[in-house]
Amino acid sequence: MADSFKFQRPVKGLSVQNPYQAPESELDNRPPVYSPSVGWKIVFFILLPLELYSQYTVLTDGSTGIPFWWLVISLVVSFLFYVVLFGLAFAKRIGFEQLWIFFIPVIVLIDIFEFSLLAINLNKLGAGVVLVMASTAPIILLRWYVVYKYQKVMKYFA
Repeated sequence: MADSFKFQRPVKGLSVQNPYQAPESELDNRPPVYSPSVGWKIVFFILLPLELYSQYTVLTDGSTGIPFWWLVISLVVSFLFYVVLFGLAFAKRIGFEQLWIFFIPVIVLIDIFEFSLLAINLNKLGAGVVLVMASTAPIILLRWYVVYKYQKVMKYFA
């Protein structure tokens, strides 16, 4: 029975003199810091001019039939979204986390309503409905993800 028990070789880096001592770790207690990727900056600089042009054409073209008060609400929600996207792209703390948590359902409901209006108007026209809907849906999902991600990473800003 004594032959089956063998001593193990010491693990490299552990102290042989005191096997009960915990190994030293090179970890530090600093919290992680969020550093934005170049991709968010590219998304910001691509979507912002498109949104500005879109808002300009909708506000100056009176043939859409959408009430002016709804256009103002849409403009305010879009402005807040681009504030969030700017904060995410450049790691800037704007507002507080709870504000953006409450903004998520607002932007979801506004986008669903506007998406349904778009679907109704396109069905009347009948041309390219699937193409327009398929290209609009990923942008809407991206908007929701940006707001969600921003409120999650706000605590890691330097």
